[in-house]
Amino acid sequence: MKRLRVPIVLAVCLCITTIVAAADGPLTLRANESSAQLVPRKQGPQQVSLPSLEFSLVATVDCPSDADVEAVTVSIADTHKHFGPAEIGDEAALDVRIRVPANQVAPIAIADFCIDGGAGDEEGLLVPGVATAQASLRCRSETGLSVYFASTVLPLWLDCAPAENQEASTER
Repeated sequence: MKRLRVPIVLAVCLCITTIVAAADGPLTLRANESSAQLVPRKQGPQQVSLPSLEFSLVATVDCPSDADVEAVTVSIADTHKHFGPAEIGDEAALDVRIRVPANQVAPIAIADFCIDGGAGDEEGLLVPGVATAQASLRCRSETGLSVYFASTVLPLWLDCAPAENQEASTER
């Protein structure tokens, strides 16, 4: 388990640096931690495919004073969500929830996490950048159209399903 600490700490530091660097523009994104539950697997491949995931973000929009918000688009993998002026209104922050199908997120390496017959005392595993969210903000003024972009990595907390849940699901 010590092998995982250094890459995870490095990735978290990189994520924080990315968020701080993007905090001053007309468009910012902040990702909330998502979670998924894995079924224990046999010893073997160290990569697993993830189930469908729901991501939650906050997009802060602030067009220049002489412009109005025309649209905000947020995308994760091949899934997009579009907000027009009616959905945005006078809000400075948008709560964005996007469900991404399982086949749109690449398999991830989890080493020896959630192995069938394992120790069972695993608390979980944080994958700091399982995917990336991109957003665009269009602001319209009398002089024209301005487009702003932002992106952020999406953290995912993985839990290993307890053995009793696995037995109950195989009896059906």
